[in-house]
Amino acid sequence: MTITVRANPPESALRYTVTVDSHAMPMGFSAPDGDGPDPHDYFDGALGGCKALTLMWYARRKQLPLVSVDVDVIRDAAEERRGVYKLTARLTLNGDLTEAQRAELLAVADKCPIHRLMTTADVQITTELA
Repeated sequence: MTITVRANPPESALRYTVTVDSHAMPMGFSAPDGDGPDPHDYFDGALGGCKALTLMWYARRKQLPLVSVDVDVIRDAAEERRGVYKLTARLTLNGDLTEAQRAELLAVADKCPIHRLMTTADVQITTELA
């Protein structure tokens, strides 16, 4: 799969469009330099989206009464330049769930593919000129 990132004229230096298949998403800088969303927002959003989708998929498979999942991802980038980037994923599980089911879903949330990718995978990035 190839994801494209292309400049948006005339503000091509600070406004881009990210395209995945036929889905286009705006990208820029956060305030005060722009109006975002910026690359960090997509990184953080990928974690929240993956947790929500993983929990819904799991609940359906296990026939748990989960109606929907709301995720708030709270970013603490105060120490990012020192190599520490903290994200807290706050889950709201909507549905008539028992405490045992809620605990089960919480454990599953930490196993979503993006969480694992961000915390355990050896991500190797190559940057090259076209």
